[in-house]
Amino acid sequence: MNNQQQKRTLAVETLLVHAGNVRHNVDSTALAIYPSTSYMADSPEQLDEIMAGTTEGFSYSRHANPTVEGLTQAMAQLEGAGTVIATASGMAAIDAALFAASLAPGDTILLSRDLYGASLNLAGKVWGQFGVKSFMEDFTNLEQLQATLEKLRPKVLLFEVLSNPLLKVVDVSAVIAMAHQVNCQVIVDSTFTTPLMIRPLALGADMVIHSATKYLGGHGDAMGGIVAAHERYKEALQQYIKLRGGILGPFEAWLIHRGLQTLAVRFERQCENAWQLASKLDKSGLLKTVYHPFLPNHPTFATAKRYLPSHLGGAVVTLELFGGRKAAYTFLKSLRVVRSATTIGDVYTLCLYPVLASHRNQSEAERLEMGITEGTLRIAVGLEHPDDLFVDLIQAIEKAAQAN
Repeated sequence: MNNQQQKRTLAVETLLVHAGNVRHNVDSTALAIYPSTSYMADSPEQLDEIMAGTTEGFSYSRHANPTVEGLTQAMAQLEGAGTVIATASGMAAIDAALFAASLAPGDTILLSRDLYGASLNLAGKVWGQFGVKSFMEDFTNLEQLQATLEKLRPKVLLFEVLSNPLLKVVDVSAVIAMAHQVNCQVIVDSTFTTPLMIRPLALGADMVIHSATKYLGGHGDAMGGIVAAHERYKEALQQYIKLRGGILGPFEAWLIHRGLQTLAVRFERQCENAWQLASKLDKSGLLKTVYHPFLPNHPTFATAKRYLPSHLGGAVVTLELFGGRKAAYTFLKSLRVVRSATTIGDVYTLCLYPVLASHRNQSEAERLEMGITEGTLRIAVGLEHPDDLFVDLIQAIEKAAQAN
């Protein structure tokens, strides 16, 4: 380009596109948000190396994004993982983990009977279309589980450390050891427990998943999922992101990463609030059942005491009202401080009715087999003062009783 051309002023249309689009070499205290869908390389040779995976860098945000990478690096350290991917939702994370397990037609998935309803449906209805068989078992009955593993020889085993909604705690180490004896890969859903309570990879699990929408993000404003796994799953998980495209966006990644920074203080407060509520509600005599892992009458109390930190019993309390669905509807309509919503992990205390939400696609017989009745309600405890929560729950319970 000659001097005359160099001095030429660019047209306003060109300036609108390019002006101000500069790179800053600054050391920000916060993770930066990179909304770009594509990235420039210094040379075609460098781009070739980035695309081939022989050098670090970014080319296209479906493959990798700097903001998302900040989140995955944080989760790799928290879970002690060799590789981590971030997905658009918790369900996408479960799907990615099943994909990475190399399931093929004729293979079998063994699922905990107490698993989240949508997880059961994903395995049975979506993966079932591709010839993958799924079966359910009670993972708290180790003798029965052992027999089922030896009979079915599944390729994948999937369970939650703390089940939804009845809060059963699985003997994680024993289940993982039994599965590996029959060459079965183990995927653990640790959404309810978070890395503060347990790190399943250190206990031998193959992959750990989180719905980052819940406690990791913690504010009810970002949806996402995490798969943390051993290094051997890296290529398969990256293939899932690149080819199925269930990626997490940079804004959601930024929000979830910000949530991680306050996870400890939030979750500890939520767990303390939940324990106070569970103890008081259990003593009230107004409920058919109160479920919390640290209540001595809980069926997996002994296992919970072995696996969960003494000050972290989870931030969920599940209630069973007298009176079934009619009582449940009255209870939900009577809440004033507690909100009725279909999630957990928010700063607000939220109540979910499994019959209408998390387990609505299971039949009544299937729900009863799990222990979920028409009077079961899940309380995901937030950051409010526990006395205000207790007063609100008690008045709603009393109105539900009067309605019968």
